[in-house]
Amino acid sequence: MNKEKDFIIITSLVAIAIIIYSGLATIMQRWFVLPITIFGFIVFSLILIQNKEKLAHITENLENIMFIVTLAIIIILFIVHFKPI
Repeated sequence: MNKEKDFIIITSLVAIAIIIYSGLATIMQRWFVLPITIFGFIVFSLILIQNKEKLAHITENLENIMFIVTLAIIIILFIVHFKPI
């Protein structure tokens, strides 16, 4: 995990950018973008705890779970969106 510190710093900067960008969009467009801001805070906090060995395994498991959930949501949205008339 020590070899990946530069990757952790870059992903932390990306998470901070997500928080700032979605925060500005929330101010401009009200509540439509608020879930993205909340997601940015969650991702940022998960990135910060990557330095600890035990917590790194937990976040890797969460990453796998979220990948499966995202894949299922994409499949469901394709089925709903492209259903025959």
